[in-house]
Amino acid sequence: MTTTNRAESFDLGKPLGRIIDVCGRAVHVLEMGNGRPTIWLENGWLGLTLGWQPFQSMLAQHCRVCAYDRAGIGWSAPANSDRSAQREADEFAALLDVLGESEPVIILAWSGGGPVAQIFAADHPERVAGLILMDGIPPDYDLWATRAYPQRYPRERFERMEQVRGFAEKAATGALRKGDIAEWITTESLEQFGERYLKLLLNNPSYWWTYYWQNQYLIASGAQVRSKGVLGDLPLTVIVATEEPRDDDAYHQSLAQNWQALQYPQARLSTVGKILPIAAGHAVFRDQPGAVIDAVLDMIAVVKRASTEDARLASAIV
Repeated sequence: MTTTNRAESFDLGKPLGRIIDVCGRAVHVLEMGNGRPTIWLENGWLGLTLGWQPFQSMLAQHCRVCAYDRAGIGWSAPANSDRSAQREADEFAALLDVLGESEPVIILAWSGGGPVAQIFAADHPERVAGLILMDGIPPDYDLWATRAYPQRYPRERFERMEQVRGFAEKAATGALRKGDIAEWITTESLEQFGERYLKLLLNNPSYWWTYYWQNQYLIASGAQVRSKGVLGDLPLTVIVATEEPRDDDAYHQSLAQNWQALQYPQARLSTVGKILPIAAGHAVFRDQPGAVIDAVLDMIAVVKRASTEDARLASAIV
């Protein structure tokens, strides 16, 4: 994966938000709304800032909410091939530094963003007011699946990554077409953004290379998360998507059911962690945006009450 400025070589269209220089690398950020604490949306793998729309717009009616494209995704320039959760958490910290985000934030992390957010919260407890894991990748999932299905799971994962490698190589030569990636296209983003969305997928080899390397680091990322331990009394909500898998194949049903089951232990990361089941598929914020917004607003209320109590105690001591 190269570190050249892709905008010079590939037409990705006009960014949705603004481009921030972070240690010499372009990072795309979209900020909406007002108020404190700020909510940061940590996307899933292959997730774009575009994909959070219109959810981000709805949430911004209540608070300040920011989304960004991780390195190599969307309008953000690529970094190196270390796409481990630790590296991506470090890059998020650098982004907040440049933006001057000095107050603790609430992170809403979806899918592949879960490990990144957990590591960031463990490394920078003073910067995180609350954490919501929304159907995030359980740290033990890939290791469990590999051990449970040693013949099939690694093979299918390897085949999938070879397909992704092919997408990256085609995109680099301008040969990637919509039909090639039909199964990977998010219908909602295509309907809302059309050509702009397709450009980010078809004209951006780094998009596919990033996903490739995130997968290569999956087990290592899980180990990185586990090494951090627990999160003390950090306000934590674990949103579990409870929609039953639609696949009749017993193997894929087993994978989906264990993904869901492994969400529940995540709540034990915090002494005040709680589980919030929501009847939705993996993209909970698209299926049930109102329920997710309610979870965010509940978290904001918890954080504000804690801040008020801290201020009261400090005043009493003085």
